[in-house]
Amino acid sequence: MEPAGPKLYQGVVNAVSILRRPGAVLGMVAISVLSGTALRADDVVRAADDSGGLAWASIENDTYDQRAHFTAGAQRLSARLDEQIRQLKAKREAMTSDTKDWDFAMKAVYEARELLTGRISELAKQTTPETWTDARDKVGQAWKQSQQAVDNMNTTVTS
Repeated sequence: MEPAGPKLYQGVVNAVSILRRPGAVLGMVAISVLSGTALRADDVVRAADDSGGLAWASIENDTYDQRAHFTAGAQRLSARLDEQIRQLKAKREAMTSDTKDWDFAMKAVYEARELLTGRISELAKQTTPETWTDARDKVGQAWKQSQQAVDNMNTTVTS
């Protein structure tokens, strides 16, 4: 019998990393409940560890027949953005210098978040392959815009 040490340790590390991303976990649970599918632990770990670019690449070419897969992926992107915003808010709380520039730049992140959630909501209303594909592409544009806004916060606003 193989010792459980390394596997047990890796399981604990995965559990801790997941708990640090509650938005991703809650999003996965909500999708699982709403879709009636079982939520597997490896799905949660993969969602929590997935980088934004890779997550978008895994759904960007989904077709109308793959709506459920795309919607689940879009919700994971939304949860990832929520986590990024949470991290930026924590950084803001620790700031001691003038925060006017930070707050102004952060408005772009909040606007991008609203755009993304609005476009995900619009996607659910589409009933033809043509309109759905257009809405899917708009979700992608909103996701990329949100990541650009977060990148701008992380690279240009440092105080």
